[in-house]
Order: sequence, then structure tokens, then C-alpha cells
Amino acid sequence: MERPPLRPSAGLAGLALACGIGLMPALAGAAGPAGKDKDLALSVYAGRLTDSDWQDSLTGQAGWVDAGLVAGALGWTFRRAENRAWSLELEGNVAKHFGDQDHWEFNALVTGRWHRFPWSEAVATSVAFGLGPSYATEVPKAEIAIDGDSSRLLLYWQLELTLGPPKGDWAAMFRLHHRSTGYGVFGDDGGGNTLAAGLRYYF
Repeated sequence: MERPPLRPSAGLAGLALACGIGLMPALAGAAGPAGKDKDLALSVYAGRLTDSDWQDSLTGQAGWVDAGLVAGALGWTFRRAENRAWSLELEGNVAKHFGDQDHWEFNALVTGRWHRFPWSEAVATSVAFGLGPSYATEVPKAEIAIDGDSSRLLLYWQLELTLGPPKGDWAAMFRLHHRSTGYGVFGDDGGGNTLAAGLRYYF
């Protein structure tokens, strides 16, 4: 009897919340300027591929695929609003895939980040969206299984939430790592969505 696909909704949301809350005491001990005032950020995150589009992935309607990734990213903030409400960043990230697909992935993107929330004095929070090209060292096998076809060069975008201490240099991060054809610009089929979590260090 075939088992129903696992759903990333409640389990992922609970894990994300637990990670964020659990990291707060340790992160609160970090001294120094607020991370959002530093120009460079190093991020490490890991996640698992889902079997549907980004909307289903974020709302818990997608199942899991037996494929994941570990990624490292370096970001540079090149522009900030005077009131520190928003910033613009350049990021490069490298991901190693494992499971049903085994290749390297390279992404370069421009990211807009919003920093101002009513609770920011208690928990520094940001929401970000980034966009740019994505290159895989081979045509991703899991993307072919999901969408029927794929290609090495696709569009990459990410949707991200960070939570950290207001005066600390660390933050927990939760990211949707997305590859797609960009509405046909990079081809007819292909792409995938990975739900990921990790840590960011500002310096």
C-alpha cells in the first residue's frame, strides 16, 4: 500500500518556530552593533526539496522529495535607507545537492530586505526577496522527475525570514530556495522548491 506523501506544513512550521525560539538565548549573548548595520553576511543553510510549486510548498500542500541541499552564501549590503527600514544586497551562493540528485548549484542575485517591524526592539526581524540566474553542473534529476524536464541554467529567487537579537551578530534564517524557468524565459519546463533553515553571521 502506497504511503501518503509527507506534508511540510505543521512539522516544518513547528521546527522553524522551535529553532528560532531555542536559538534566542544563545544569540542574545552576542555583543556588538546590530547585524543589520554591517555590510557583509555569511549564511549556511540546509533544506529538502518539495514535489510541487512554491505556493503549495509555503502553505503545506506539497509533499517531500528524496532530495536535499546544503548551501553557503556570502552577501554584501550596498545600499541602506537612511532610516534603516530597508536595504539592498548582492549575494552569491553555492549549494551541494544530495539524494535523488547529486550536483553543484551556483546562484547570483540581487536582494531587497525589509527590516522594520513593530517587535524589532525585542527580536530583530527581516523579510527578503532576491532574484538572479542559477546554474547547475548537470541537469537536475529531481527537477526532471517533478516537472518532466529541466535545464542547467534557470532563474533563481529566494524568499527569506530572519530572526535574531537586536544587538547581536547572528540570526536564524528560513528560506524558500527556488529555481524555475521564469515564465518561459529560461525554457519550457524545470525547476524546484526547497524549504531550508540555517544561520547567518554579520561582519
